[in-house]
Amino acid sequence: MSSAREHRRRRRVTGVLVVAAVLTTSGCGFLDAVAHPAAAPVSARSSADSSVASAPPPPPVRYPVPLVAATLTGAGSGAALTVSADQVRTGIGPSIPQVADDCGLDLASVQTVPVVFASTTSARVTDGLAAHLTVTPGPATPADIGAVGVFFEPVTADEVYCPDAPSLPATGSFHARGTNRVTGYVVLDHAVTAATPQGRDDVLATLQLRISSLRLRSDTGAEQPLAVGAVTTGAVCADDPDALCVPLGRPVSR
Repeated sequence: MSSAREHRRRRRVTGVLVVAAVLTTSGCGFLDAVAHPAAAPVSARSSADSSVASAPPPPPVRYPVPLVAATLTGAGSGAALTVSADQVRTGIGPSIPQVADDCGLDLASVQTVPVVFASTTSARVTDGLAAHLTVTPGPATPADIGAVGVFFEPVTADEVYCPDAPSLPATGSFHARGTNRVTGYVVLDHAVTAATPQGRDDVLATLQLRISSLRLRSDTGAEQPLAVGAVTTGAVCADDPDALCVPLGRPVSR
């Protein structure tokens, strides 16, 4: 019996020594692998999914921005009218020297948008397009804006602007004598302030233009009314099919 117990004891001792030998010969690499298993690799897809794709920047605005394109009928001849808005000028008034004095404008505080009228007509060269341009606040225009005025080159040398200064005229009139291109100026007063040093482009975009009383006018003052035909850019006014209405900064195409 004692001989059998001694045999079993020797076998247990031998097993322990074998295990110890395995651990010893495996070295610290085996122990380190047990204590610090390899981290799972990060898939390329999960890394890509975590990044947010940035939206492409909006395309730059190309000036002049088309506002109106329409045909005009009547007066025994066909005509075409285009109206476009040029880039906003901050701290610069209209290219009409007497406007600042007549209207009491501090030009450093104004913003000006040139509005260009161009027409083609088969009428006599002595006849030119004439019309009124009215600018009013739109539904989205803030209530805290400065005065808005419309100006064209003077018809006579002694023309006086802003007879009711400091109020600015909301309507301006022009007669394109001997030319098919006329520029008007929409002016926003008190646009540049301490609170808005860059001006108020967002306000200008909400203003509404109304082009009315379209006609051919001769040098003698004789006038022939024109009707609005096909409109490809802009829209006729809801209350007058022979007038055109469009936002200043958001042309409507159809």
